[in-house]
Amino acid sequence: MAKDAKKTQKEKVSKQEEKITEKKNKKEKKIEEKKVKEKKQINTDKMISVIKKVDNYRWPIILFIVGFLLATLIFRCLFWPDRIATLKDGTQPVVTLKDGVITADDLYEDMKEYYSVNVLLNTIDDMILSEKYPSTDEMENEIKSTADYYYSAYEKNYGYTKDKFLSQYGFSNEKAFLESLRLDYRKNKYYEDYALSLVTDNEIEKYYKDEVFGDVDSKHILVSIKSDDDSDGLTDEEAKKLANEIIKALDSGKSWDDVISEYKDKIINEDLGYNAFNASLESAYLKECKNLKVGTYSKTPVLTSYGYHIVYKKAQKDKPELKDVKDDVKEILAEEKKNNDENLYSKSLINMREEAGIEFNDSKLADDYKKYKSEYK
Repeated sequence: MAKDAKKTQKEKVSKQEEKITEKKNKKEKKIEEKKVKEKKQINTDKMISVIKKVDNYRWPIILFIVGFLLATLIFRCLFWPDRIATLKDGTQPVVTLKDGVITADDLYEDMKEYYSVNVLLNTIDDMILSEKYPSTDEMENEIKSTADYYYSAYEKNYGYTKDKFLSQYGFSNEKAFLESLRLDYRKNKYYEDYALSLVTDNEIEKYYKDEVFGDVDSKHILVSIKSDDDSDGLTDEEAKKLANEIIKALDSGKSWDDVISEYKDKIINEDLGYNAFNASLESAYLKECKNLKVGTYSKTPVLTSYGYHIVYKKAQKDKPELKDVKDDVKEILAEEKKNNDENLYSKSLINMREEAGIEFNDSKLADDYKKYKSEYK
């Protein structure tokens, strides 16, 4: 009988251990899925930004296409060798009706009134950027990939066919859609180059002095915080309390391995190996790696989107020379400039047009553009 009781107790312990292991594996799986998701997001940020712009500016894009067609019609009437009407002064009819006519001037004035300078800017930008950034295989592949992603997303989420998607967003055909993505791609390319051009050598040197450090070899203990849709797990307050408890255990003289063994059912521990100052880790974790001395651990929990960490700094390499990391630093500073100025994208395009020597012979369009520029000062 005692033997049966012992066996029952052993089975209970075994089941409890299985439950703990299952819980731990579940947490580790969620962390890994989150890492994969973030990595994928980093790799597709540019593509997603294009997609969001297309979605956010659905009607401007439609207006652009319509306006472009109108502008083309006027251009054809005025300059094309096979024009139907010879429009020497703009008073000749483009369309004749029973009770009147629509002249090139009428069409032009209506276009100015309805579209202001916006459609014209897209046409101007396309002219400038097509010369500045000629088509490449890389560009065309990314544009095609963006379009395919959009088709797939709308088919999956809304059941749209490609033709329905194009029709819904006002594109007469796929070529028109790809042209809009190509223009957006080139605009973003110029925006990136412009932001990089704003970074000064003094800023690079200061960042290098204050922020760059040699690669750090680290490991950490993570106390996860449950997500909103997770009924199981620790709240923020509970996770922070447990992280502090673990730090106290380390302070009392317990080894890292002993603490991991003691709290194994409540934590996740990882050895991250060497990571550079610009590694794809959260800034709070990287800052802790920079500030800790070799052979020491966090004295207060480090909060990231994953939860609370106790970081252990195992080793550190020498700080790299400025010439070896200058481009990386420049990209970081350019990204900061973009994040710190929500109007920088529009400012970059204004700068591009001024460099191209833009001038408006039409006084209304000139005034409209002046007002447009004043919004981004």
